[in-house]
Amino acid sequence: MRVSSFFFLGFCILANCKNPSNEPDFKIVSLSPAMTEIIFALGAEKNLVGVTTYCDYPDSAKKIYKVGDFSNPSLERILNLKPNLVVVNLPEQNRIKNQLEKFGIKTFTTSPERLEDIYKEILNLGSILNREKQADSLVNYMKVNINPRPWSKKKVYVEICTRPLITIGAESYLNELIEMAGGENVFSDLNKDYPVINQEQVIIRNPEIIIVLHPEEITNRIGWQNISAIKNKRVYKDMNQDWLMRPGPRLVLGFKEIERILE
Repeated sequence: MRVSSFFFLGFCILANCKNPSNEPDFKIVSLSPAMTEIIFALGAEKNLVGVTTYCDYPDSAKKIYKVGDFSNPSLERILNLKPNLVVVNLPEQNRIKNQLEKFGIKTFTTSPERLEDIYKEILNLGSILNREKQADSLVNYMKVNINPRPWSKKKVYVEICTRPLITIGAESYLNELIEMAGGENVFSDLNKDYPVINQEQVIIRNPEIIIVLHPEEITNRIGWQNISAIKNKRVYKDMNQDWLMRPGPRLVLGFKEIERILE
């Protein structure tokens, strides 16, 4: 069994997950992969009638009716399901949110910038689904496992995309995650969530650790050979990006991996 699958099963046992039976006709469409994972963790997966093609965890999510991809979900497919609630991710899905509300469909928006935002969203969704105890258990589990560690002072650069070159700034929960693991995000002075930068900025800031969340090679870039992380072979690119990019239960796994890297 894979580590992530074992983690998910373990949490469900811890939270005493059960299928909701008090509102069997309450239908949810989730356009957020992270929120789909949270709904499963709350034991409310029986209420899910539609998800995106990116909602692929746990494996059971792959069997749920697909309403399109993350960027372009089908309004027609969603409306045909007659959901009571649609979970949308902002700002990317603001267009579909506005369209749904014109048809009188209620939406639950997710757009966390801080870990505390993630916890609040879990609790709010748990309240809507009458899964308050499960939501409390999940939040407590995450807080116990994601807490401040001694500061290592190691400078960390996280690369999310190459074209354009995108990293994490001060307004991303990932910046907070790195700091709590004991590191220092070299772009924490940028007051954005995912700023576009240039290669020269990375060279100047000279990170000691580089975490790559895409499949492309970066060590052969012109001028990067003198970056401390590359010289000392501290480039990490085998990490499951969903552990960090999906603000849900598996952030625990991402945090533990960052801890391991910093240690």
